[in-house]
Amino acid sequence: MSEKVVPNKDEKNMAGLAHGSILLGLFTNGVGGIVTALVIWFTQKEKSDYVAGQSLQALVYQALAFSIVMLTWCCWGALYMAMIMLPLLANPGAYETSPPASLWLGLFLMVVPMGIGVLTTLYGLYGSLRCFGGHDFKYVLIGNWLDSQR
Repeated sequence: MSEKVVPNKDEKNMAGLAHGSILLGLFTNGVGGIVTALVIWFTQKEKSDYVAGQSLQALVYQALAFSIVMLTWCCWGALYMAMIMLPLLANPGAYETSPPASLWLGLFLMVVPMGIGVLTTLYGLYGSLRCFGGHDFKYVLIGNWLDSQR
């Protein structure tokens, strides 16, 4: 959004909801927020440049965040399995009474994908608060890239 737009109350609410819909992803495996932002963009793209721009940003951000979080969970899962299975395959008798120490390290490393998920959600909520306040919010990289595509 290159020009200064002063959104009305309904536009602020719709834009804020598009960004805030990232919370729906917590209850719908990431899809609810993406679908909500898509519906808001689709229904508002002809009515309001402000809402269209904000909801498109929310849509792209949530889809990208979902992909990144899922990728980190997959990487964690593969690493965790390797950390458990390799010691078990190398010496199965050594772990009859207790699990490999790498099990605990792997569980601790779970904070990485969880942290990325929390941070991406908080950033989306920050965008929501900015829009509810009537500000022209732009995600880092995504906002300027989408502006250049329009």
